[in-house]
Amino acid sequence: MRNKQEWFDKKVAAVPQEIMTEVQLSAEIIARIDAILKEKHMTQRDLARKMGRSEAVISRWTTGFPNLTLRSIAEISCALGEPLITIPQK
Repeated sequence: MRNKQEWFDKKVAAVPQEIMTEVQLSAEIIARIDAILKEKHMTQRDLARKMGRSEAVISRWTTGFPNLTLRSIAEISCALGEPLITIPQK
């Protein structure tokens, strides 16, 4: 078992930092969408209807690690009435 863990750790260490950052950002956005849905007592179905999208699209966006575009992030933010991303102001 230890050899499997060492192998896994080596593979993870070899992943480029930009990929690790992308995965982390995706996970944070998915968690934010989920938190807002819960806070507003909404389901993925509710979000799909509000956005005029299929439930399958919303499901893909909220599970796994989607490659969300800025446009889709903006659409989701508008539909939820909450920002998904904030940019620090100087």
